[in-house]
Amino acid sequence: MSHIHFSSPFLKHFTHLQGADQLIDSTPVTILAAADVPERRVVVIIQNKSLTASIQVIFASTGNTGFFLPPLGNISLDNYNGIIRAVASAAATQVHVAYATA
Repeated sequence: MSHIHFSSPFLKHFTHLQGADQLIDSTPVTILAAADVPERRVVVIIQNKSLTASIQVIFASTGNTGFFLPPLGNISLDNYNGIIRAVASAAATQVHVAYATA
């Protein structure tokens, strides 16, 4: 008999954050707070929903620069439980955040 071993958990669902709370502009704002213990985020996905504006995603509680996301771009991270902040090149830029926990 063989045994199959998986190194990561099966994902049952994603939590999606979008809407008025996820509108960003030229001042860095928190788009996802650090995970509370014992929550563990298996994957985090961030999408720039703008057709024209770019955003920077900052994986720290301080600073003004981060990873550049072009219009309609996205980034994903595995096993990241820290704070995520973002800043946009234009006012009222919508960002979508989705994450799955174990």
